[in-house]
Amino acid sequence: MWLADHCTSLENDYKIIKNVISEQALEDSLSDKFLTETKLIPAFNASGVIPPYVASPTNRGGSPYGTDLPEIASVLVNTDERKEIFVGLLEYRKALRSIGVTTGFQLIDGSFTENCEKIRGRSPKDVDLVTFAYLPVTGPDVRTFFEKNIELFDQDSLKEKYKCDAYFVDLAKDSRIVVDDTMYWYGLFSHQRETNLWKGMLKVSLVDADDNIRKTLEGEATNG
Repeated sequence: MWLADHCTSLENDYKIIKNVISEQALEDSLSDKFLTETKLIPAFNASGVIPPYVASPTNRGGSPYGTDLPEIASVLVNTDERKEIFVGLLEYRKALRSIGVTTGFQLIDGSFTENCEKIRGRSPKDVDLVTFAYLPVTGPDVRTFFEKNIELFDQDSLKEKYKCDAYFVDLAKDSRIVVDDTMYWYGLFSHQRETNLWKGMLKVSLVDADDNIRKTLEGEATNG
């Protein structure tokens, strides 16, 4: 009798836990879906940075904020200096796609995502980003691929040519290494180096409206 009652109790507890988990998963899913669909970048906070979270730090859907290139252009590309950096980012993304790097996303950060003009008294010099993506090759071909396209994986070259302080994480690596890389870059990008101020960053897919936004920028330059 005791065993039957104990099993019934465990079954009821399991159902309760399952319902709680299901409700939380649904809430999290709806939250992520909402933020992905809106693609809005939160306004700068009083410190001149994108806030690391909205409402509560325990809510899902905080930094990195999923967005797209048109939204980034609308919010952050408002000076000639910023436009030059943004065009460089577009060119870098185009170059990555030209060698077959198309599946993945980029974390966008640095002074480009801050109210740099106000808090530093100058325009941003470049954009910081990390590309998390799959390479078009695997196994022993990876080394040859990097050597053949070294100019797209060399930080000095990228900064000079594209105004991108850019880094790369191969998503096909051992998952433990990918997690370790992710923790490193999130920890670095989520704080100002000089002040340790907690701040937000952006996330954008490698496949986006690059060509459309480029045409828009070219049209503005012609009309201007």
